[in-house]
Amino acid sequence: MGQLLYESDEFIHLEETYNDLKNHGIEDKDLHVFAKHQGKVLRHGLNAANFWYKTNLVNGALRGLGFGIIGGLVLAWILSASNFFEGNYGITGFILTMLFGMGFGAWLGGFLGLQSRNYNLRQYYRYVDEGKYLLLVDAHGKDVGAVKSSIHDQHPQLKFLSDEIDTMVPFEKFQTTH
Repeated sequence: MGQLLYESDEFIHLEETYNDLKNHGIEDKDLHVFAKHQGKVLRHGLNAANFWYKTNLVNGALRGLGFGIIGGLVLAWILSASNFFEGNYGITGFILTMLFGMGFGAWLGGFLGLQSRNYNLRQYYRYVDEGKYLLLVDAHGKDVGAVKSSIHDQHPQLKFLSDEIDTMVPFEKFQTTH
């Protein structure tokens, strides 16, 4: 439990909540808005969710890395056992084959992940497709209950969707779009 997800029918309610959360010490990098048309979000100075949040890039790359390790091991074992290189394969060839398999697997997994929606948020994208807005609040290291009750008390027009979301962005710099 570290990220809270809310849905809003109206942009004005979302913007008011966003600004209130910023006034209560939550930074831009911890607020992410999903919208069908991100331009409006950016014009109002809100942090629009970027592709790190929208896609399966990180998850796909990690899964691809796992498959790449297995594939690299199998290929290295086959090349070593088949004597294809007439005894010139050795440990260096084995290591290079493993590295190639890992790199190719991570690249392919990341590429395929970039083509699909974030699996943690996939069920909520119907709201975005309908023209509504999603607000993802990173509440890691904060009193999640206090943030949740504050939004509930001050902005009842936002619909709480989940507190079971856990997206992963590798670097803090990638958390904002502006």
